[in-house]
Amino acid sequence: MVISVDVDVNKIARFGRDFFWQKPSACPHCGAALWWHGFVLAYFDHLPQAVFLRRLRCPRCGAVHRLRPKAYWSRFRSTIQIINQTIDRFLSQGWQSELPGSRQLQWWRRFCAKARLMIGFGWEHFLDAFDLLVGWGQIPVSSVV
Repeated sequence: MVISVDVDVNKIARFGRDFFWQKPSACPHCGAALWWHGFVLAYFDHLPQAVFLRRLRCPRCGAVHRLRPKAYWSRFRSTIQIINQTIDRFLSQGWQSELPGSRQLQWWRRFCAKARLMIGFGWEHFLDAFDLLVGWGQIPVSSVV
């Protein structure tokens, strides 16, 4: 499970394994105290190398959790803001040149499929659908429902 924390990914990259992580107070599953459980590498768009994200383990339920910056959704290397701008900009201006077109197309296809499935809006309402899905706790560009 991913636990979002309010940290700057640039500071994590600068300090590496020496970055000071604030440990969550309890396991989200069972409420027990968590133990540090090493690191995992993660890639982010604007950084040339992978950064070390902290992992935790719950001794009671055995769940392994990963701390991740709040600005990023789980399993995405671009910020939420960049993804939102890409979807918003697509209808009027097309793809952004800074990002791979294949990634943007994948976001768009997944967003359209999820919006149709969960909301059923027509094409003219898709930009409102993004905010609605986020409000429901969904990742609008994820294939997971």
